[in-house]
Amino acid sequence: MRLALFDLDDTLLDGDCSDRWNLWMFEQGWISGAEAFLARAEQMQQAYHAGQLKLEEYLAMTLAPLKNRLVTEVEKEVERFVATHIQPRIFAQALACLADHRQAGDTLVLISASSRHLVAPIAKMLGIAHVLAVDLSIDKEAEEARYTGESEGIFSYRGGKVLRLQQWLMEHQITPSHTMFYSDSRNDLPLLQYVDCPVVVNPDPVLAEVASLEGWQRLDWRT
Repeated sequence: MRLALFDLDDTLLDGDCSDRWNLWMFEQGWISGAEAFLARAEQMQQAYHAGQLKLEEYLAMTLAPLKNRLVTEVEKEVERFVATHIQPRIFAQALACLADHRQAGDTLVLISASSRHLVAPIAKMLGIAHVLAVDLSIDKEAEEARYTGESEGIFSYRGGKVLRLQQWLMEHQITPSHTMFYSDSRNDLPLLQYVDCPVVVNPDPVLAEVASLEGWQRLDWRT
């Protein structure tokens, strides 16, 4: 089996799905103290791009508006959000790249540090069957399933992406013959260094420098 692994934000997508979802929640009136929330979220986005984000702090804040919300309610909002705010921002080159890998018979995997409630519907829209993302805690003892506002499991972030991939391969008893990974971020260096064929897409300055030194393939889909 040949695996083609893809980061989502700023790689396949022009932008960050979590950042845009925060704005969507603001527009729906789901956020209290919205001005302070959005300002803090922007600070954390800057920390992410600098390779300094503590993901647990970001998740604690940005998942809080989901607490006690019905899973079905959130799913309906995410469906509208993906159709209106995400699908139009997928790079055309990304769609072509995915099509090329499908034609070659590769297995596609979307692996993202964003939360599953966003990543899984985006993956479905892109025709990617396998998703590794931040998993959310769900209260299944309630009459109807509701989000707790918390995350669970190993974060698919930085070195956690390698751990999640290894875990997924073991669970499915897969030994890939070849692995590729496409990403834009310095935060993904652990997985880029782990795979057989790293490919940088719209790289941040640190990743661009590493890619140049290592001789990795570079794609610039914003130009």
